[in-house]
Amino acid sequence: MMIPNKNIQEITVANLKNGEVTLIQLEEIYNKFGFIFEASEGRFTKIKREIRH
Repeated sequence: MMIPNKNIQEITVANLKNGEVTLIQLEEIYNKFGFIFEASEGRFTKIKREIRH
């Protein structure tokens, strides 16, 4: 299955839950906004903001 290349501003929580986001896109979101995505058994479980000191 090919995942369409989305601009990170177009990514929704539904995209995350459905596995429609690549690891490269998740890394870009983390680097720009500091959000961490948690998954269990290949499924998205939660999103949280990294606390930077």
